[in-house]
Amino acid sequence: MAGLWEFPGGKVEAGERPEETLIRELDEELGITVAEPCLAPFTFASHTYPDFQLLMPLYLCRRWEGTVVAREHSALKWVRPRELSQYPMPPADLPLIPMLRDLL
Repeated sequence: MAGLWEFPGGKVEAGERPEETLIRELDEELGITVAEPCLAPFTFASHTYPDFQLLMPLYLCRRWEGTVVAREHSALKWVRPRELSQYPMPPADLPLIPMLRDLL
């Protein structure tokens, strides 16, 4: 989904739990190390795309080690939850924005 802003993460590989996937993806995409106890399950989104059904868990990350850098994307940006709606995002991510905005 080129040109859209998205939350970090990716596909769960065979034999991988969602938490392991997120830890791996945060390292690959952002260059940070996260310990599993620092992840807190928050909510999930379900969305039907033309060629697949997506079930996406959303975790809050309380702590990490390292400096966040763009390893796989051209840009990164820290924004407040109330500002997320100003960024074009994939359809599956959109229902997560009000939940983050209301919590944070």
